[in-house]
Amino acid sequence: MKIKTLIIMGCMLTPMTGVASWFPDSPLQPTLNALLAAQPQRAWQELLLAVSQSDIDSQHWLPIKNEIMVQTRCGQQLMTDQNKLPALLTLTIISRSGLSSLGYQIKISAEQANQVKQPQEISLYDPRGKQLLNGKLLSTRDYQEWETDELLAKPQAGLYQLEVGKNRYPLLITNSGSENWLSRQGTLNTQLTTHLPETVKHCSPSSLSWQWFDQNYNQIGLKQPIDLSEISLSKTGAETNTLIPSPSSKKARYLSASVSVFEYQTGVKVEYIHRVAIPFKVKP
Repeated sequence: MKIKTLIIMGCMLTPMTGVASWFPDSPLQPTLNALLAAQPQRAWQELLLAVSQSDIDSQHWLPIKNEIMVQTRCGQQLMTDQNKLPALLTLTIISRSGLSSLGYQIKISAEQANQVKQPQEISLYDPRGKQLLNGKLLSTRDYQEWETDELLAKPQAGLYQLEVGKNRYPLLITNSGSENWLSRQGTLNTQLTTHLPETVKHCSPSSLSWQWFDQNYNQIGLKQPIDLSEISLSKTGAETNTLIPSPSSKKARYLSASVSVFEYQTGVKVEYIHRVAIPFKVKP
């Protein structure tokens, strides 16, 4: 990020009150100073502190957060030896659209919990301190997950806290606008319009895939990639008549097309997913 861009970002916040820094006196000034000094790890800590102590609209801190992601290889360099994670943890923010599936959901999943010597409480708190999820992390299970009920309102942007045992991991969650990434057009099952999100440098590109679910909305089998080469992309979106894949099981009842992007924060994978329900007829 150029110095000029950083200065413009800082000047958007408050009027200039001093000359001790390149940037105006505002809650984000220490973060911007750290970025200007090429210290992204310190900038991250300053950003978390600023968001936790001040009411800052996400439109102001999101560009700064993205620049920190760029300078830390999508957040992978934000890991610390202190408060080491006991498992591979993923926080997923899911939005859904379709005739029978509307709303939002938050999920936490854990893999390789081999460092857990005894069960540990795992909880997630929203920016207001409300507990959203609670469970026990066990060493006896290779894969574990916990999820909220359907949420009618989009999860607010801000600083969330993931608590595992006695350790807390701050996670800065954005209001992604993922509902615009993918939509179904017309009455045909396979006509999709995509507006894939721009990916932050050093983060993996957004992925587009099919997902099958049983009657309880448990995923069946693995995701099946949608081949982007079969879609004629344009600046305003894309439409495709790509053939729907065959169900991988007779238990399949629901099909979704999904777009996902992810980053890392202090070792935790933070993923944003948007799913669009695709109607289909179940063969007798």
